[in-house]
Amino acid sequence: MRVTVVRGGGVAGMVVTTTVDAVDLDAARTDELRALVAGCSFRERSGPVAPAMRDGFTYEVTVDDDDGSSRGVRFVQGTAPEGMGELLRWVDECPSGRREPGR
Repeated sequence: MRVTVVRGGGVAGMVVTTTVDAVDLDAARTDELRALVAGCSFRERSGPVAPAMRDGFTYEVTVDDDDGSSRGVRFVQGTAPEGMGELLRWVDECPSGRREPGR
């Protein structure tokens, strides 16, 4: 399983891509990641595609599963689907996450 979070916007308008791949994690962290992903809704919400607040962030979250399937969702700050906030924090704080500026 691989989770990719693309965060764009904010005051500087920067785009940062963070990827966490289960192959880089120990068994306990992999279980945490799988549980967080299982608790997330990947249903798209209707609404604005631009940030709902000045200097807000936009997010694109993609999960590539071990079976080759993929799922994803895009949303703006303040409109995260259920469970997504916890996943975003975990990915952002994961020491094994790879961060890349730009897209």
